[in-house]
Amino acid sequence: MRDLIDDLNRRREALNALGGARRVERQRAAGKYTARERVALLLDGDAPFEEIGGLADHALTPVTPVKDKQTPADGVITGFGMIDGRPVGVISEDFTVLGGSLGLINFEKKCRMMELSRRDRIPVVWLFDGAGARTDEYIGQGLAPMHHFMAQAKLSGLSPQVCAVLGPSAGDSSLLASMMEFIVMVRGTSMLAAGGPPLVASGTGETVDKEELGGADLHCSVSGVGDNAVDSEEEAFAAIRRYLSYLPTNAWAYPPSITAEDDPDRGDEELLDIIPENRRRPYDMKKIVERVIDRDSFFEIKPAYAKMIITGFARLNGHPVGICANQPKVLSGAITAAAGTKLRHFMDICSAYHVPLVFLTDTPGVMTGPKSEKEAALRVGMQVAHSFAWADVPILTVVTHKGFGYGAAAMGGEGAGQSAVFAWPTADFNAIPLESGITAAYRAELAAADDPEKLHADLVAEYRVLCGPYPAAAIMKVDDVIDPRETRPRLIRALERALSRRSASPSPTMRHGVLP
Repeated sequence: MRDLIDDLNRRREALNALGGARRVERQRAAGKYTARERVALLLDGDAPFEEIGGLADHALTPVTPVKDKQTPADGVITGFGMIDGRPVGVISEDFTVLGGSLGLINFEKKCRMMELSRRDRIPVVWLFDGAGARTDEYIGQGLAPMHHFMAQAKLSGLSPQVCAVLGPSAGDSSLLASMMEFIVMVRGTSMLAAGGPPLVASGTGETVDKEELGGADLHCSVSGVGDNAVDSEEEAFAAIRRYLSYLPTNAWAYPPSITAEDDPDRGDEELLDIIPENRRRPYDMKKIVERVIDRDSFFEIKPAYAKMIITGFARLNGHPVGICANQPKVLSGAITAAAGTKLRHFMDICSAYHVPLVFLTDTPGVMTGPKSEKEAALRVGMQVAHSFAWADVPILTVVTHKGFGYGAAAMGGEGAGQSAVFAWPTADFNAIPLESGITAAYRAELAAADDPEKLHADLVAEYRVLCGPYPAAAIMKVDDVIDPRETRPRLIRALERALSRRSASPSPTMRHGVLP
């Protein structure tokens, strides 16, 4: 038996060599950690990593074998550990082994982790740094597999599925990464693309580098495939740990609350001066967010994409909440197709994991114009209605200024299932912006008037008295008009009242229907 144990230990020790000293050195020279170092940096240091599939090897193939082919753990480290004392699964691609490429056994290990995640109801963190399929192993395998993408799709909303893209990821790795609920990319080293630059050159004749093709800035700022771009792998691991801190281990549990150190009754005087006296001037909604939530608790999601809307996790008196806020600094906070996509995705994550939603509304409506119509803003915007229809979480709305048309409806309009709807004294309600509405409704009268500008101004003044917060409160379209300094305590009291509904164990959120 002792001889057998010695053999086992030698095999285990050999795994630490990864793809060999030369390839490990090349990995570090590129500013990247190895697959095993990444696992150690991500997980709690005081809990063991339970590796599975460490002794896996590459599949034997009928074609001419690749010379000196060595694939420790078949190029992917898989297993279980702890983050903040809670269990997670980890799948870490090893670029030092054949460029992190997908082999048949490598594929089986990943599928096994997805199977165990679904069965044991725990999150999975993917650390992507791999190329596409190995030619010598996938030749002769027939139709490309779909079942692992289906398995990943079924995991979404049951337990958090997150990833960091830590190198050039193409083929199967890029497709799986794109399915994750939260995607972190490292500037300068990450790439997500269906095919890398050589494949692009071969297929289309275009010459591009990996940053142009699918770098962190492109995907986190332009395409929206990625969520948060960071400058180092350490920041990527910290972002994943923080993201998971707001969520439950799975959809059969509630998000973890903590003991708050911030005064629940705090009312910041600065809130009185954020919205300019000239209501046409923009302001920074993040200043309101930061003064309403628990201090230093805001974790923004997709900060560089669709900046006209702000989404992210925060805490109110220690309770996790999802913040959805218009940003008047960008397009006056109008809902574009990109903003609608960003909002819908974030709402669905919060709904899946039972995180209450807080809306801070200041929007002139859905973006109009030829560009907006070409982007299908109408269809994308209406997808938000589906998110509201199946969001079985407490919802709170605060209207700070503009609440116009469907844009306002998409930010928690009347009848959206709120536990509280508040308006600031600066709130302004209408189907469309008042001035343009008057122009459209009284076109003939204005054209015939001796002084069209005066008539327009008189009509605006006549209508404006009906558009503020008090007429809305008079007909119970809002629950109360509040002093901006009361926003934090009123939200906390409404939230903690709404959390009384948690009288039974939760379960995964039901969804039906076909998205428009």
